[in-house]
Amino acid sequence: MPKTAPDPLRDGRLLSQAIKAIRRLKGLSARDVAARMNMGVRTYQHFEAGRNRPNLEYIHRFCAVTESDPFALLGALMIGSPAFARRTAETKLMTILMIGLKDYDAAMGDRILDQDARTLIAAVDGMFARLKRDADERDAETRRWIEAGERDLSARRPRPGR
Repeated sequence: MPKTAPDPLRDGRLLSQAIKAIRRLKGLSARDVAARMNMGVRTYQHFEAGRNRPNLEYIHRFCAVTESDPFALLGALMIGSPAFARRTAETKLMTILMIGLKDYDAAMGDRILDQDARTLIAAVDGMFARLKRDADERDAETRRWIEAGERDLSARRPRPGR
């Protein structure tokens, strides 16, 4: 099956949506971000609108001024999910993964060539399954804590007719 080249129009549209979502999340105006990136408003507007091919320098500058994750912006393009960049802007999920990959590459060197794809898939799948399980457990624990607290507050409240 022949590989298709990336669609710069689609990439620009995805990048635009991701950048706008992060900027709004941070409560910044386009003018604010342009000034902090040390670029003209019009240049920034073209960047944010995705009118040009994705520019790595601009992506890194944007992420520096918004304190977001440049690797998440790139990842959002790769997986076709602008929301991913917003969701991971502050957790730096993709930066953490890239640091892990850098360390893994340094430790393994050419031994990576001999690794079985099934082993890699199982490791990555297991990691994400554990992250989801931990989040589900924290959510359930939070719900239980709030419900117990509400019951306690309700029990302490005077009842009508006392």
